[in-house]
Parts: sequence; structure tokens; C-alpha cells
Amino acid sequence: MKAPSDEMGDIAELRAYFDRAARDEATPEERELARERAERLFAAHQDRVARLCLRMTGEPQRARELAQDTFLVAYARLPTWRGDGTFWSWLFGIARHLCLRAREKRADVLSEDGLLDPSDPAGGVMLALRAQEREAVLMAAAAAVLDPVEQEAIHLRYVENVDVDQITAILGLTDRSGARGLLQRCRRKLHRELRRLLLELGHGSSLLFGSLDP
Repeated sequence: MKAPSDEMGDIAELRAYFDRAARDEATPEERELARERAERLFAAHQDRVARLCLRMTGEPQRARELAQDTFLVAYARLPTWRGDGTFWSWLFGIARHLCLRAREKRADVLSEDGLLDPSDPAGGVMLALRAQEREAVLMAAAAAVLDPVEQEAIHLRYVENVDVDQITAILGLTDRSGARGLLQRCRRKLHRELRRLLLELGHGSSLLFGSLDP
């Protein structure tokens, strides 16, 4: 971890660059120096941001993408950072916001397809689960009531987030309704079992998402 004085020096130099760039006065040398300063500044927090993203998503690949997005957003917003609190707390806020949005987006697919009702107590439990836990519950319900092809369709749609038309091609479905019809039948079968599992989880806290202290 960098010393606070070194870190603040990097931030000051980056701000000076942004100020000159805004007036179209930045030279190629200054741009290269700014890139090096930003890499050094963010490298000091890279592991910590990555751990936070993994902790919030439970998905290594998605966590890596969100950690990278965090630094891209931070670099773009650096000129507006006022220095309130620590630099890490500022990065933490950006990373947490991006991870929460990613979780909500994944949950939206379940809601939009009618598999999850956010107003139902069971839906609230589902939204509180980590990504890996949510997927585990979904696939456990699928294994209990669906055949292997139906389970694969559910996995592709709600775990891999694959488009419906692509699922039709992947599974080689030849009937007119394709994956759309298959998923509709799956949802009817899944609804009761999924709700039962979620209400069971709602009586305990072992799988519920915990605190997010930095």
C-alpha cells in the first residue's frame, strides 16, 4: 500500500494534468506521465477492489470486469473528487455501486420473464442472495422438477444470460415456439418449487448477503 503522502502527490499531479487537458494544453509527455501516475495510483488498490467485487458478485469473471470498470469510472471522475474521506473510500463507493447495479440487472431478467415476483416475500429473499447462491437455488429447484434439456435451458437463460434465440440454436430446438415455448413451460413447473425453497431460506440467514464493510 502506498503512503498517503505519495498517493496524494499522484492525485495532485493527475488533477494538474486534467486541468491542462481541459484547456487543450497537455503535451504527449504529460499524457504519458498521467497514464503512469494513474496506473501507479490504482495498482495500490487493485487487489482490494477485486476482492470487494468478488465478494459482492460471487462470480470471478464478472468481478474482474466490474473491478476494471471501477477504475475506468474512477479515472474519468478523478477531476471531480474533492478529497473528502480517503481515496479508498471513494473507490469503494464506485465499486459497490457498480456491483449493486450488476446484481439488480441480473435479477431484472428473472422478474421480466415472470419467474420472480419482487413483491412476493420469496422474491425478496432471492434478491438478497449473492449471485452464486441465487443460481444454486434456481438450479436446485430446476433439478427437482425439470428434465435435463429443460435444466440446460434454464441455466443458459438465467445463469449465462443467453438470448432466447441463441438458446434455440444451442439446444437444436426445432418446434415453432423454440426456446421461448420451452422456457415458458419451465417457468410454470419451476414457480412453486422455487418459491418453496426461497421461503425456506427466508427463515434463516446462512445464505443471506451480509455486511459490506470496507
